[in-house]
Amino acid sequence: MRPSSSYVELPAGADPLLGIEAVWLSLANQPSNHRVLPDGRCDIILRFCASTVPISRISVVVTGPTTAYYDVAVEPGMGFAGIRLRPGFFQCILGFKPISLREQTLVDDVAISACPPLATLCAETDTPEALHDRLIGFVRSRVGQDHAPLSRQTRRILSAFHASSGRLPVQDIARMHGLSARTVQRIVLDATGLPPKSYARILQFHRAMRLLRDHRLSPSEAAVEAGYADQAHMTHALRRFGGLSPARLADATLVTLRD
Repeated sequence: MRPSSSYVELPAGADPLLGIEAVWLSLANQPSNHRVLPDGRCDIILRFCASTVPISRISVVVTGPTTAYYDVAVEPGMGFAGIRLRPGFFQCILGFKPISLREQTLVDDVAISACPPLATLCAETDTPEALHDRLIGFVRSRVGQDHAPLSRQTRRILSAFHASSGRLPVQDIARMHGLSARTVQRIVLDATGLPPKSYARILQFHRAMRLLRDHRLSPSEAAVEAGYADQAHMTHALRRFGGLSPARLADATLVTLRD
């Protein structure tokens, strides 16, 4: 969940050993509908009113992996502090598999019922920065209690998907690592909550977005570089995963997806 165009990642918070891909902050200064793009990740989010001190009314939100975009209505003064989890760490930190939360979001009592320790994140505080520290401390305590680092095999499979930006078929990745396609499918599903083809298409979509917006490639060049059959194929993917077109990307919030 990325609820505002003011979304900013805090580089110091990332910690691959703890499964933290990014710590982020978003503050809304005007009413809007913010588009959330699928990224194959899960987030723990604290929603709060940024215009009051101390910050007392804090809601906890847990987002599961999605394969479709959706819009979130934000109002001025709303704040969001979040932590994005690396694939493979969700179950270790929250106690249940990401596939059980696919295309879903848990809020407040429902989230706390699924993982009771989340209630500790909602205590009153003075600054949004304190919420970042609280989120990191929560993850650290959970990984410390049930440390389950990714196996070497899982790391290698996920790295192969990222290195190819989703362009390699599952069968090719399986053959490269001396595994069956079914084993690769199981590894990716357990780590991300998504089937390998869905995960690969999301990675490919994000690469196309970066090529178009950040590297300023033409649509035809970006389509080739991202591994699509042609520009029409890429345009279809942009519309499916983001409700976007190559000419309308300026307002899209792209998150960092680490290997």
